[in-house]
Amino acid sequence: MAALHGQQNTLYIPSSVEQEMSKYMFASLPQETCGVVLGEAAAGGIRISRFQPIRNVAPDPLHHFALDDAEWIRCVFNEPQLIGLFHSHPRTTPVPSNEDLRNLPIFARLLQVYFIGSPDQTTGTQSKMLLNGYQIHSNVDSSIGMSHDQSYNLQPAQLCVT
Repeated sequence: MAALHGQQNTLYIPSSVEQEMSKYMFASLPQETCGVVLGEAAAGGIRISRFQPIRNVAPDPLHHFALDDAEWIRCVFNEPQLIGLFHSHPRTTPVPSNEDLRNLPIFARLLQVYFIGSPDQTTGTQSKMLLNGYQIHSNVDSSIGMSHDQSYNLQPAQLCVT
C-alpha cells in the first residue's frame, strides 16, 4: 500500500460507485447496509474503483451492522484492492457513532478508509445520499517491555466525486 495509516489524502470516488452505494442503501431501508470498497492508494490520494455489498447479519439490522463472515473473509482473501468499508446510518447523519468507533479495531488493520452514508433528510424525498469519508489512523502506545496497545480513530477526509 502506497499510503500509510495516518497519511492525509483525498478520497476520489467515481459517481457510478457512489450511485451504486446509494442505490443499495435506499433499497435496504430501513435497515443498515454494509459492504467494502476496492481501490488503491497512490500519490495524492486514494482512488476508489468498486463497491462490493456484503449482507448485514446483525441481530438488530435496524440499528446495527455486522458483515456476513463468509462474504467478508472471501473479500479479504480474494480482493487484492480491498481498501475500505462502507455502511449506512438510515436515521442519523453520516458521522461515526460510538459503536462505529468501538468496533473499528475489528477492521482497521486491513483497511485505510471508512465511508458512512445516510439519506439526505433535508430534500423531502429519499433519493439523495449524504456520504462522508474518513481515513483510519492508528495510534500505537508502546509501554515498557513488549507490550503494545494499538488504538484507531477516524479522521474526516476530503471526498471528491468524479
